[in-house]
Amino acid sequence: MILAARDPFGRLRQVYDPGTGEVASSIAGLLAATARRAGPPDRAAILGYRTHERQTGRTVLRDVRAVPPGHALVRRAGELRLRALPTPAWTGRADTASPTRPGSPCSAPDSITGLEHLLAQALARALDSGQRLAVALSGGLDSALLLALLDTLGASDVPAYILVTGMPDYCERDAALAMADRLGARVRLVSASADDFVRALPRSVNTVEEPLFNLHPVAKRLLAEAMAADGIQAAITGDGADQVVRRDTCANYLPLCQALFDAAGVKLVAPFLDPHVVRCLLRHPPDADKPALRAIAARLALPDRLVRGPKHSRLAPPMDLAALVDRARVQHLARALDLPPPDWRNDADTVQWTTLSLVLDHLDADTP
Repeated sequence: MILAARDPFGRLRQVYDPGTGEVASSIAGLLAATARRAGPPDRAAILGYRTHERQTGRTVLRDVRAVPPGHALVRRAGELRLRALPTPAWTGRADTASPTRPGSPCSAPDSITGLEHLLAQALARALDSGQRLAVALSGGLDSALLLALLDTLGASDVPAYILVTGMPDYCERDAALAMADRLGARVRLVSASADDFVRALPRSVNTVEEPLFNLHPVAKRLLAEAMAADGIQAAITGDGADQVVRRDTCANYLPLCQALFDAAGVKLVAPFLDPHVVRCLLRHPPDADKPALRAIAARLALPDRLVRGPKHSRLAPPMDLAALVDRARVQHLARALDLPPPDWRNDADTVQWTTLSLVLDHLDADTP
C-alpha cells in the first residue's frame, strides 16, 4: 500500500514516522498527529545541510524521516519501505495523457513552439481558476517570460509584485520595473528592509523546518504576505525552471517556496512545474543555461539581457542576526553534535547556526 508519494523535484514535502508510518506535510503537523515529543536532532541531516550534501530522506529530527523526491513510501508485509518511482510517474497521474505522444505540442518539429504553447496553456488554466492572481516578478528570465506570455493571452491586468529591498546587489527593482513597463503591466512595489527580513526569519524558519545558509527564501515569505494582505489568492512564479532544466532533485529550494506561500495562504502557481511542461522540458538535454527558454524569450522579443545575458544568482547580503541567537548555547550544541563550532565571521555559518537553533526550539527538540 502506498502511504505517500513525492514528485521528483520535491516541491511538496512528505515526512513520516518510521515507526508507525504516519505521514504529514510538516514535522510539526506529524508531531501533533502522533502526540509525541520531537526527540533529539539528527546529526547526519544537520551535517548534510552544512556541507550542502543534503540527506533527502532525513529531517532535523532523528525520529522523523522524509520521503525523498521521486519516491513513494509503501507498506508491504507490515514493513515500511521507500520505492523509487518510475520516470513517467514523476510528472503526473497514470491517467494523465502524455503531451509528448505523437501529434502533441512538444513532439512537433519545432519543440520550442510546443513548449511555449504548453506554458501558455498552464497560465490559461490559472486564469480560468477564478482566483485573484498576481505575478511574482524578479529581474530574471523565468518570471519575465511568464509575464510576457500572460500579455499574449490578453491578461495584462494581472498585477506584477516586485520586492524592493534597496540592498546593494540584492534589489531587482529597476530590471523588473522595466519589464513590467515594457508590457504595460500593473505594478505593486513591496518594500522590505533588512530589519523586515530579520523580523520575518523566525516565522519563515518555523515554516520551512530546516536550517538555511542564506536569507533569500525569506523574500518569498515577505512577498507572499504582501499578496495575501491585498487579497491575492494565487501567485504565478518562475520557480522550478532551474530545477527542471538542470534535473536538480536535491529539494533545497522548491519545498521551501511552496511551504512559505502556503503559510501565507497564497497558492503557488508554478507553470514550469506543470506536468506537461516538465515532460516537454525533459525532452531537451540538461542545460543550466536554459536555451529553450531563451529561445521563447527571443520569440517574444524580450530584452537582450534576458535572451543572451548570463544568469545572476540571488543571495541575500549579510544581516545582523545577533538578537535571534544565543551564541554560547549554539557553541554547546555544536559540541554536543560533534560538529565544527560556528565561525561567526562567516555569514553562511551565522545563518545556518541561527536558523538551526530557531527550528530546533520551535519543534521543542531534545537539545543539550
